Amino acid sequence: MKSFTRLSLTVLLAASVHRVSANFQHTAATPLIISSIVPLGEYNLTVWSESSAPPVAIAEPATVACGTNDVTCSGSHKATSSICNQLINQLSANGGTVIGNSPRSICLGQGGNQCCVSWSAAVGNMPQGDLFNAANKVFHSCFGTTISGLARNVELNGGCVTQCLSNRPTGCE
Repeated sequence: MKSFTRLSLTVLLAASVHRVSANFQHTAATPLIISSIVPLGEYNLTVWSESSAPPVAIAEPATVACGTNDVTCSGSHKATSSICNQLINQLSANGGTVIGNSPRSICLGQGGNQCCVSWSAAVGNMPQGDLFNAANKVFHSCFGTTISGLARNVELNGGCVTQCLSNRPTGCE
């Protein structure tokens, strides 16, 4: 019998956010439900959501230096670089695929390891490709065998958020 590992690309929704800038802070999540699963070759794209996600305010781009993608590397919650590279390639390859109103992270996992790109506030429907620039900048700025870092002042769908690249779906610090 032939055995293989199926890679999994997952989109998660954080329950609520109390602070939009710098760090991700959230309370215990209410149960999440799978709203869709889409096979992508050897990957599965799973979108997680909750039925009554509260709206989260995001900073208007004009009030901060939005779009600068200011990177800070972290020593916590490091993900394997090769998996992060695959995740970033998937964001680029599926750049036109629209993700729903309030998913808050996309994770790629293999063999118990995962790399996630997550963002600090719900920004509405947006193409996956919008996550590429900041994720790629963190990847190249914080590159090593493992990676964890964040980009502040990221413009996503008209809002200004913090975006992380780490081994967890709820932030990197």
